[in-house]
Amino acid sequence: MEDRPHISVVVPVFNSAETLPELFLGIREAMAFLNVPFEALFVDDSSTDRSWSVILDLKKEHGDLVRGFRLARNSGQQAATYCGLLQSRGQWVVTLDDDLQPHPREIIKLWQCAQEQRSDILYGVYAKRKHGLVHRAGSRLFRMLLRRVAPAFPDGSSFRLIRSEVLQSIATRPGPWVLVDPVLAWQTSHIATVPVEHSSRRSGQSGYSLVTLVAIAWTLLITYSKLPLHLMTIFGFLSSIISFALGLYYLFQKLMVGAPMGFSALIVTITFSSGLILLSLGMIGEYISRIHTMGSGEPAFTIKAMV
Repeated sequence: MEDRPHISVVVPVFNSAETLPELFLGIREAMAFLNVPFEALFVDDSSTDRSWSVILDLKKEHGDLVRGFRLARNSGQQAATYCGLLQSRGQWVVTLDDDLQPHPREIIKLWQCAQEQRSDILYGVYAKRKHGLVHRAGSRLFRMLLRRVAPAFPDGSSFRLIRSEVLQSIATRPGPWVLVDPVLAWQTSHIATVPVEHSSRRSGQSGYSLVTLVAIAWTLLITYSKLPLHLMTIFGFLSSIISFALGLYYLFQKLMVGAPMGFSALIVTITFSSGLILLSLGMIGEYISRIHTMGSGEPAFTIKAMV
């Protein structure tokens, strides 16, 4: 029977051919320090550079320590990470970015903290982030929205240490809008954080543009949260109160004062109500559209090749 590694390190990869050899070397040194058997899973998110060739070279050189998966289309970091989680075999699973901003040596801090407490998930949090302003603002917005889904969720990052039992209950065929953190938050409330260092990016640029961050926030809001529906209910209730109050006011003016009904006031009331109705219908339509798409079986990712 094949030995099960103690730690699986999942690395979503996109156009990171330059950093992968150093990244694997750092992972191997960290695992040697901890003296535990491990495997490194590189999930190539359909890169356009030599990333897959580098993964194949690492596989030839290091054998069973390396496993590689190449996705058939660019599905995003979240989907690539989720694919690696499903393929991992370790008793613990680390998710690590490919840009060396959290260096692999920081895995040691997560592991040592895991031995001291009984948390199911440990997040590495950065005392000082080296991301750009847009990325920091987007990350802060994402965490605020995530707390609407899981109120007890702490400040987190894509650098995590996860107990394998947590992953046994996650969906094996998620829909096209997969986000890792909400899925993990659904499985356990035993989540802790560990301060880690955050380095400057070695090469390339972050794939998280403003548009991408807004899209992720929108996905979290619509797919994993009922907040828009709750807001629609609140706004509808407030709108009905305002409309009722305006009706009483104009009726009083007509009966007691004899003032003519204002055309502008009528137009404003109709426009406000119509806009609120259209906004609510749009929100409901977005929910229905996503339910339809998820029911059609569209996958979050498709594995094209593996080694």
